[in-house]
Formats: sequence, structure tokens, C-alpha cells
Amino acid sequence: MIRLWTVIALYLANLPFADSVFVVLLTLPMLLMVLIGLFGIRSRRFQVGDVFWFCLFVYFVISPLQRIHGDQIGGATAITAYAYETHEFIAAMLIVVLFCLPFLLVPMERDEPACQAATSTVPMPVLLGLNGLAFASFVVSEGGMERLLSSRLEQDPAQAFIGSLFFLGVQSVTACLVAVRFHASRSRLISLVPLLLVIALLAVARNPFNAPRFMLLAVWGPVILALCGGRVPAAWFYAVGLLALTILFPVLNITTRLGFDGMDDLSEISVVGNFFDIPSVDVFDMAVHAVRFMSAHDLMWGEKLGAIVLFFVPRATWPGKPVVGGLDVGNALFAAGMYGTPNLSFFVGCDFYMDFGFAGVALGGIAAAMVLRSVLMAEWGVFASVSVSRILIASSLPILLRGPVGAVLPLFVCQIAFVLALSRPVRGQACPALPYRGRLRQ
Repeated sequence: MIRLWTVIALYLANLPFADSVFVVLLTLPMLLMVLIGLFGIRSRRFQVGDVFWFCLFVYFVISPLQRIHGDQIGGATAITAYAYETHEFIAAMLIVVLFCLPFLLVPMERDEPACQAATSTVPMPVLLGLNGLAFASFVVSEGGMERLLSSRLEQDPAQAFIGSLFFLGVQSVTACLVAVRFHASRSRLISLVPLLLVIALLAVARNPFNAPRFMLLAVWGPVILALCGGRVPAAWFYAVGLLALTILFPVLNITTRLGFDGMDDLSEISVVGNFFDIPSVDVFDMAVHAVRFMSAHDLMWGEKLGAIVLFFVPRATWPGKPVVGGLDVGNALFAAGMYGTPNLSFFVGCDFYMDFGFAGVALGGIAAAMVLRSVLMAEWGVFASVSVSRILIASSLPILLRGPVGAVLPLFVCQIAFVLALSRPVRGQACPALPYRGRLRQ
């Protein structure tokens, strides 16, 4: 019940500050969907479904309640604002509801991993060797140690190599597997040295002063969950989630952009203020902007979907490669002076809307739900009885749901692909005697 009570309490705390009855009614369908999704999770432990439904709750229920004021949308950080029609707000929410509805049929709960893989699946020397090689390659691909350790605003994007995310994916996964071995080890003292080594290298590669917030979550979340054996009480997740929204992410929003120079600005962060106006959560805003954008443009007929699917093709080799919908809308908002950057969040359902309208949104939601279901039910990615694949999914879901997917998908795909490659040698022998229905707990 901690799931439902947390969501209901957060909703009721923000409800009195809603701008109008219209805003309340607008968010009601998503609230009901979130409650149904969370009600279906019976486990007392943290599940993938916790991340999925709580993120949707924050992005599309709490954020609209906080950010819609009259005919405008935007929090205190908005530079300027457009005036929107009522039907545009409704259309934006309809995109979200249509896309997310099929996910109610996706089982997102499983307490135990699908099978029990031996702790010696990947030898420690191999993990350490791969980790060190990936770290060195990542440093070189990022333009050297000096650039890597500088803040994001000081980094020259032209110096980075497109393959750097592959090296980071290998480093993060091997660090996660070392953490898994530490958790499963009978001699924690012996396993502590390699654990500290990979953590130190990961702290250099991605830290609060040189990496985006959601990338930090994608690389550090699996390590932290692995140290807990992938089994965390659900209450912990919701407590940490609230702290992250009100304290951690606002802090990282400053430090990741300004580096150590941003430390002086931390005293201006208001925890209470952030609770009632969560900063930098503009996913629904962008959905409304997308509806307005498409009112003046024709359907793209697969261009945005192509940009997502072909994310791995370097633009240097294909200058005319389509861009994700978030950049189209972001560039328009940037040109209008509404935002200081065109690199903004963008819900994947809006890409389908720009391509094929509402029919595309509905079909895209079904397709995406089927993909997630197949990944969650797959019998791979388990090491030392810890489902590494699931904790990778849980750690990347916040940024995948926030989007734009085509821009944030590469790291996640590299992580999953590497785990899949490591799982192949043991997939056939990990569960030799257990029937399928006995292994899978939905």
C-alpha cells in the first residue's frame, strides 16, 4: 500500500494549488491509470513498475498540476510563455493516455530473477580487465582527461567520439557485475578491493560535476541496486524518489552544468519550493508545444520514428539523417526565446504523433508495450541470482520516458547489448531443471 499512499498523498498535497477544475479533470485519467498500474504490484520490494508508473505520475499528473496557469504552461524557470487553447492541452494529454494505456497489460513485477546463474559466470579478472579497458577507451573517446573532468558547459561537444557511449556502457555494466559479485561473495573483504577500484574509475568517468543527471542515474543506479542484490524495499524507492525530486536533482542540475563553480548556488535551493514546483520537469509542457507545432506542419510519415530507430548511424556519415521530434520542437522554442537550449525533454508518444497522428500514438504504444514485455520476460541477464537486465531497465526508465528517446537510447542499448552478450554462454545452463511457469512470477 506504500505505493498508493505515496502517490495519493503527493497528489492531494498539490491539488489545492491547482489553477482550475479543468487542470484537475485533465490529469484525472493519468492519475487513475497510475493507481491501477501500482495497484497491480503486490510485492513489498522495489519493482520496474514502481519506476515506470511513478515517473508517469510525476511527468503527467503532478507537473501539469503545478505548471498550468490559465492558458499558459511553464514553471518559474520559463523565460516566456505561449498562450494555448483548451483543446491543445486535451490533445497533449490524449497522446500520453493513448500511448501509456497498453502498458497496463505489461507485468512489471517479479521478486525473484528468472533463474539462478552461478557467481563464476564472468571471472573477476575478466571483469576488471574489461572495465579498465573500457575506462581508458572512454577517456580517449571523450577527448582526454582534462575535457572529461571539466563541467558540461566547458566541454566541447565536437571533441567527443560517438562510440564513447559504448565504452561507458561496458564500464558501467562491468562495474555493476563486480558489485553483484561483492554482494554474493562470502568474503566481502577480498571482494572489496576490486569493487572500490571500479567505483573509483566510474566516479572519474561520470560524476556530479561532468555528467547529466539522468546519465548519472543510468550508470550509478545499477551499481547501487546490485550492491543490494537487486532487492530493495519499495518504501525506500519512494522515499529516495521524493528526496531526488526535491533535493538531489536540483543540486545536480547546478553542479553538472557549472562544475565546482556551482557550489555557491546550492544555498538558493528551496526544498519546500521544489516540492510544490518540481524543477526541470517539462515533459508535459513539451507535449503541449508539440501539439501546437504540428498544427502548422504536416505529418512526418515515419521521419521521427526513423530518427529513433537509426540512432546508431553517425550524422557525420549521413548528414541528412532525420532528427528526433524533440529537436524540431526544441529549436522552434529556442528561436522564440522560450528556452535557453533546444535540447529539451520529449515524450516518445509525441514522436509517433508527429509521424502518424493519434492512430500512430495508439499503435506505437502497443508496439512499445510489447517490446517492454518481451524484454522483462526474457530469460537472460541474471548473474548470481541478480537480474542485472531488470536493474538496468529500472535505472534508465526515467530518462527513456522523459526523452527524447532517440538522443538517450544509445547508452541503454549498449548496456543491454553487452549484458546480452555476457549472458549467452550461460543462458542454456542457468535454469536446466526449472519449468518455465515455475521460474516466471508475474
